[in-house]
Amino acid sequence: MIAEALVYIGTVTSAGSEGIYLSRLELETGRLSEPILAATASHPGFLTTDPENRFIYCTGKPPRRGKPFNAVSAFAINRETAELTPLNGQSAEDSTYCHISTTLGGRVLLAADYGKGRVASFPLAANGHVGPSATVINYDVAHAAVPNRQQHPHVHSINPDVTEKFVFVCDFSADSVRSYALDPKTLGLELVSSASTAPSAGPRHLTCHPNGKWIYVINELNGTITGYDADPATGALVEKQTVPTLPPDFDEKNTTAEIAFSPDLRFLYGSNRGHDSIACYGVNAETGMLTQQAIVSTRGGHPRNFSIDETGRFMLVSNRDTDNVVVFRLDSETGVPVYTGHELQLSKPMGIQIIHPD
Repeated sequence: MIAEALVYIGTVTSAGSEGIYLSRLELETGRLSEPILAATASHPGFLTTDPENRFIYCTGKPPRRGKPFNAVSAFAINRETAELTPLNGQSAEDSTYCHISTTLGGRVLLAADYGKGRVASFPLAANGHVGPSATVINYDVAHAAVPNRQQHPHVHSINPDVTEKFVFVCDFSADSVRSYALDPKTLGLELVSSASTAPSAGPRHLTCHPNGKWIYVINELNGTITGYDADPATGALVEKQTVPTLPPDFDEKNTTAEIAFSPDLRFLYGSNRGHDSIACYGVNAETGMLTQQAIVSTRGGHPRNFSIDETGRFMLVSNRDTDNVVVFRLDSETGVPVYTGHELQLSKPMGIQIIHPD
């Protein structure tokens, strides 16, 4: 029997797709099976799971009709059949969440609303259900360094640190990364520090090194990745390096999107939309400094998201504007993504979650 991983793909449902789709990734070849609809949902653009992969959560509208506002939704994962069973959703008036993550052992869902410039925390029950929001923070700073993008408050992502004591928010319009202390009882968020990016950088997503000392932020508007030294005791961040995601001769329109480590932590990746590529960096194990290895075409338009399987062999890239998910094999020595020849067609693919068999 061929070993396979489950691949769940969120989509934009205004152009023919109907929700979250399921494919299966052959772990020897990188071949993807034809996608099938796993759960009907409206605009499930970003996906995340609990630590044990029993539940999947998505942005978008609840899995019930009659709810007028976008929300976060929960589904139970049947690990034998891969079926998704709708659990519940939480509506949030006038909010459109774009990014979610879980923390405190899967007891909390964190959500960021780009359009309205706010973040929220939601309690998660043991059965996977999402409770009403415990904390909502509204942002009111917009530097307008890029007038057509930063003229209003926007936040792009919210992630816990590895200690689960702190939460980092990419404050897109204020060109800063905010650090919050997370109260495990009330789920309240208390601002403890703020680190500025370059003006007009537009911090978008971030990833935390498991050592708790290094944080990397991909900046959407100026095509860079900034590395920070993090204080595990206070949550404070200090910038130490900024590297480009683009070739020096590229001067056309571009925005960045996703950032992630390889499972062995030797490499870091970031996606470019416009140049339509993945930038690959080596990570110095002693200092955390980055060295660019390569910039590789994603073989499609607007790579919104990518995900790496836990063996570190394959990277799946969702190209939203060309309706394809492309499989790359990661070179074990250089970390560079190499096209496998495998891909699938799906209308407006967005977030990707890969779940390995037990």
